[in-house]
Amino acid sequence: MPAPKRLDPARSRAAKFGALLRELRLAKGWSQARLGREAAMSNSLISKIETGDYVPSRDTVRSLDSALDARGRLWKQRDELDDNPDSTRVRSFLTSQSHAEVTYHIGNYVPAMLETEEHTRIGLEAGLAYFGGQLEDKLVYRAEMRAILRRPDAPLFRCVLWESALHVKTGDTRIMREQLQHLIERSREPNVELRILPFAESIGCPDVGTVIIWEGPNDRVRAWRDTGNSFGTFISGRTEVSDLMYLYDHIRSRALQPDATRELISKAIEELYPCLAADLTCP
Repeated sequence: MPAPKRLDPARSRAAKFGALLRELRLAKGWSQARLGREAAMSNSLISKIETGDYVPSRDTVRSLDSALDARGRLWKQRDELDDNPDSTRVRSFLTSQSHAEVTYHIGNYVPAMLETEEHTRIGLEAGLAYFGGQLEDKLVYRAEMRAILRRPDAPLFRCVLWESALHVKTGDTRIMREQLQHLIERSREPNVELRILPFAESIGCPDVGTVIIWEGPNDRVRAWRDTGNSFGTFISGRTEVSDLMYLYDHIRSRALQPDATRELISKAIEELYPCLAADLTCP
C-alpha cells in the first residue's frame, strides 16, 4: 500500500482559493472561457487556478475580482495566500517596523532584524513549503528590515529571547556560529538591547511565540503576535497592547542582563557549534 501523500499547506491554501473562484464564477453562470474573456486571460489558466495548480499574481486576482464583481472577496483571500512582500499585511508589518521609535520583541527564534544574510536565506528557504511566496522577493524584504536598525535615526530595539532560540539550528555549524557571534556584536550597539531568558528562569512564563510591540510618535502603539496560523495578527487596541507590554516587562525581568546574555551566547557557541580543528577558516 503506498504511503499517504504528504500534505502541502501552500497548495491546500491555493486549492481553497481556487474553490472560491469557481464558486463565484458559477454564481454568475459563466463558463471558464467566459471568465477568461472578461478578465483578459486564457480559460486554461482559469482552470489551473480553480484546481489549485497555479497561484495567480495579486494583479491577476484584481482583474478576476473586478470581472466577477466579487467586491474584494477574491482579493482578500489571495492576499492571505502567502506572505510574499507584496502582501498587504507584510507591507504593513514593514511600515510599523520602519516608523517605530521603540520596538519590543519577545521570541524563541533569532529575530529577523538581527539575522545574518546566510541565516536569513536558509530560514526562508525552509519555510517556502508552508508560507509560499518568492524567495528572492523575501530576501530583498528582509534586507530592508535589517537596514532599519542601521539608519542614522534607527529606532531602539529591545529584545528578549528564550534560550531555546540558540538551539534552533538553521544551516550548518559555521552558519550558526557566525549567527550567534553576530548577535553578540549587534547587542553592543547603543540602540540594541538583547537579553536571554534562560531555561532555568522560564518556568511559569507563558510561551507566546513571537510578540512585537511598536511605539511610535505621539504615543501611538501597535503590536503583532503569532496566532498559530501562517501570518499572525495585528493588535491596535490600547488595552490589548498594554497587556502584551506587561508580558514583555515580566519576561524581561526574568531574563539575563546584557553582559550575562553575551556570556551565555558565547557558551552556547562553544558547546553547540564548536570550531573544529580541521576548519582553518573558523573565526
